[in-house]
Amino acid sequence: MAQHHNLPIDQQERLLRQEPGFNRLSPGEQQRAVQQLHQLNQMPDAQRQRTMARAEAIERLSPAERMQVNQSSRQLSAMPADRQTMVRRAFQDLRGVPIDQRQTILNSARYSATFSPQERNVLSNLLRVEPYEAPR
Repeated sequence: MAQHHNLPIDQQERLLRQEPGFNRLSPGEQQRAVQQLHQLNQMPDAQRQRTMARAEAIERLSPAERMQVNQSSRQLSAMPADRQTMVRRAFQDLRGVPIDQRQTILNSARYSATFSPQERNVLSNLLRVEPYEAPR
């Protein structure tokens, strides 16, 4: 998708449908892929680039690592609303921290006092696939 983002959407959709694995997807998965393509094209450029970078990072994970990220996402959704809000806020803050410094911050005394080991693990797993976003 990244290499075709400058093409008109109808051409992008045609190229997606010509991808080797596309026809092996179920009709529902095919429709979801086409919808994602259209959603991606409606995003502002910065958001589209971040979404693409995240998708590429997920593709590079091993199946076990991908499972950890998915499990962490489910754990975040299952947290009480107040904890979810705190963890999501920390996630947003940590996106603005260079990738090689994130773990140090997660292990800091401040984060250890604020977040449980499970919450820090959720953050760590989700941040594995989150691209760096320089503060504005």
